[in-house]
Amino acid sequence: MSLEKILEYSENGPKGSGKPLLCIEVNPPRGVDFQGVIERLEGQLEGIDFLNVTDSALARMRMAPLPFASFLKHRLGVEPLVNYACRDRNLIAMQGDLLAGWALGIRSVVALTGDAVTIGDSPDRKGVFEVNSIGLLNTIVKLNSGSDLAGHELHGAPQFVPGVVVNPNVKNGAAESRRLEKKKAAGARYALSQPVFDEESSYEFFKLAKQTGIPIFMGLLAFRSAKAARNVVNVPGIRLSPQIQIKIDQCIEQGGEEDLSEFFIEHALKLAAKNRDVVAGFHVISGVTPKLGLKLARRLAEWVRSL
Repeated sequence: MSLEKILEYSENGPKGSGKPLLCIEVNPPRGVDFQGVIERLEGQLEGIDFLNVTDSALARMRMAPLPFASFLKHRLGVEPLVNYACRDRNLIAMQGDLLAGWALGIRSVVALTGDAVTIGDSPDRKGVFEVNSIGLLNTIVKLNSGSDLAGHELHGAPQFVPGVVVNPNVKNGAAESRRLEKKKAAGARYALSQPVFDEESSYEFFKLAKQTGIPIFMGLLAFRSAKAARNVVNVPGIRLSPQIQIKIDQCIEQGGEEDLSEFFIEHALKLAAKNRDVVAGFHVISGVTPKLGLKLARRLAEWVRSL
C-alpha cells in the first residue's frame, strides 16, 4: 500500500490532504547475527511506512542488503526501500542480484553510485563503478521491460519501483534539482535526501525540487552528543547549520558530555513542520545511534498522527 502512495504522488503530484510518509534507515549487521536488529525494531514500527536498508554505507562492509531486506520484510511486515550501490559490482552481478531480490520479495531499490572506497575501513580495495546511479536506473528499467542488457528475454520480469538520493546541502540547489530531473527521466520514482539541519535553506531547496514532481523524503538525523555532531561534518554531503554549530561549540567548551538527544529531536521536528508542504515524507537516518533514530521516528509518527 505504501509503494502505491509513492506511485500516486509520482504520477499525479502531491494531494495536499495526504499525511507525510515515514521511513527509517536500518543498517545490516557486520556478521551473521541479526537478532539485535530484530529485537530493536520488533513492536516499535507503528506508523512507519518503510525501512531503508543500507548497502555497506560509507564503504564499510556489512551483510548484503537485498537478502537482509527480504528477511526484514517477512519478519516485520514493513516494506523495504533497499539501497544498492554501483561501487561494488559489475553489471552482470547487478542484474543477477536484482532478479534474485525481486524473487525474494523486494519491490523497490534505491540506485546509488556509492561512497568512495577511500573513505571506508578498507581504503586499499578497488571500487568497480562500471556505471553510476543513472546507469543503474537504466538497468532496472531494462529488466522491468522483460529483457537483460544483452537483449535476452527474461523468464519472468520484475517491476521494481526505483528510487534515488538527493543532496539538499549542496551550494548550487538549482544544479542538484536538475540532476534530480535527469534521474527522474531515467526512471526514478522517488528520492531520499541526505540529512538537513537548517530550516531556511532546506525549505528553499525542497520548494525548488518539488517542481520536479518526484516525491522526496527529507532526511533527518539526531545526535546524542556534540562530539558526534561535530564528527559528521567530515562525512561527504552533510553540512551543519550555523545555529547547530554554535550549540556544538558551546557544549564542547563545557566538556562535551551533555546529552543533546532531546535538543536534536526537537530540532528535527521543527524541520519536519517547516518542510511538511514541500516533501512527501521524512527519512530518519540512524547513523551510529540506531536507538536514537528509532526514538526520533516514533516522535515523528506521533506528530503525523496528530495532523
